[in-house]
Amino acid sequence: MSNVTISCPYCGFSRQIPYDKVPDGPRKVTCPKCQETFIYTRPEEAPVTESSGVSPISKETSVAPQGGQSADAANETNTDSFAELRSRPVPPLMTDIGELFQESWTIFKSRFATLIGLCLLGIAGFIAPILLAGGLASMTTAGGGIFVSLIALGVLVGFLCGIWCLGGLLCAVVDDGLNLKGALQKGKGIILSLTWISILSAFIICGGYLLLIIPGIIFSVWFVFGQFLLVEDEARGMGALLKSREYVRGQWFNVAIRLLLIWAVSGIISAIPLAGPFLSLAFFPYVMIFQYLIFRNLRQIKGEIPYPCGVGNKLVWPAVSLLGLIVVPALVISLAGFSVFGALSLLAPLAKGKIMQSTQAPEAIPPLASPLAPVEPGLPGIGGSPETNPTSPTDASGALSSDEIPPESISVFIYAVNYTGEVRVNGTVVQKLEGEPDMQYNYNLNGKSFRNGQNRVVVDFAELPNPPSTMLEIHLRVSRSLQDGQKVVLGEWRINEKGTGSRIFEFEIPK
Repeated sequence: MSNVTISCPYCGFSRQIPYDKVPDGPRKVTCPKCQETFIYTRPEEAPVTESSGVSPISKETSVAPQGGQSADAANETNTDSFAELRSRPVPPLMTDIGELFQESWTIFKSRFATLIGLCLLGIAGFIAPILLAGGLASMTTAGGGIFVSLIALGVLVGFLCGIWCLGGLLCAVVDDGLNLKGALQKGKGIILSLTWISILSAFIICGGYLLLIIPGIIFSVWFVFGQFLLVEDEARGMGALLKSREYVRGQWFNVAIRLLLIWAVSGIISAIPLAGPFLSLAFFPYVMIFQYLIFRNLRQIKGEIPYPCGVGNKLVWPAVSLLGLIVVPALVISLAGFSVFGALSLLAPLAKGKIMQSTQAPEAIPPLASPLAPVEPGLPGIGGSPETNPTSPTDASGALSSDEIPPESISVFIYAVNYTGEVRVNGTVVQKLEGEPDMQYNYNLNGKSFRNGQNRVVVDFAELPNPPSTMLEIHLRVSRSLQDGQKVVLGEWRINEKGTGSRIFEFEIPK
């Protein structure tokens, strides 16, 4: 009994079946290895002998097993031949870049009306439904759900119309005999398949770019011809992308140079002010022609090729892309979170009001303004200027009670940031200035070291090296509580000097 050999045009798997058991006419065949479906037509006449019979197979020509050879042996031979074909070095016969530009221009000029018409229809088909849905949604008085539904419907219809015209453009580029109407009719049949290929390729390529850019460039070159394989070979989904990758194998650098060059030209044109978007629209069909000519050149070099398209092969690249789309952003967000957390931890003491205070008689910060406040030489103070010299509040006694007030009624407020040092009153150290970068210290002290009459305050200071911010200040204020509950500022001084130094302030506490 004569046998016919049926071979999968996708993965090269072959199987022999008795001629009488193969039904007449075109039949859909599903490959048991890669699960791809293709059309097979039984030859009109049975092979004369098993050794010489050749069965016509969709998109592949397979040789039947030689006499005495089993079907399994034939399968192994066929599979080995495909493996040998895949590993065979391909001669570098890529078309010269200059010729590629010239040939693309020739085709573009001859097909200008059809291609530009499809582009304009695609833009109109995408925008019109969205505008119509937006207008209807703005006129409706229903709730927000109806509004959102109308907008979503408009976007969906616009997207499908755009894909339809893109499919027509691809068909017109591949088949130069199609007019506008014929291209649209043919493009209508590949709307869903083209949508699926576009989603898959965008998903994989975006994930690749998130994996530090270079994988995205590699994926962009690998999978760029999937849409042309859909039109020419009816390859769908990941099968089309994997077959595109197989055609690029061994010629990646040559293909990448040509693609990156045409993409760069397209980007430069689109960047032209004002006219850029319109010129980019007109240039888009030229880019598609250029890419198709590269694909056609690869096909002339390699011919019809098998390619791995099992379930594992179809899942590996989406899985890699998923790694880029989920793991990498999660890692970046985590690192950013740790950085923000670290910055907030430095500000936490300030946000929570954490200040370093003395344990001596804390009191509220007294008001800053007082007409009696003397001003340190060379430094502006309240109600003074840099040229104002500190003066003793000679008229303070007039505002005070004639009764003597003990020195314990004196309060001292010290504020310091990005300084270390100490404050001495009449030779006694009353406060050490603790310095941590950008930490603001408030000290509230009593007046045990002060006395009625003349008093001397000495401030020794040293600027912290390289503080994170420009804040640099020591603020010192001495006030006195009167018997009627009022407070009088006896002296107030500020230090903003860089480096190290010592400042002396003198004032009198009247009896």
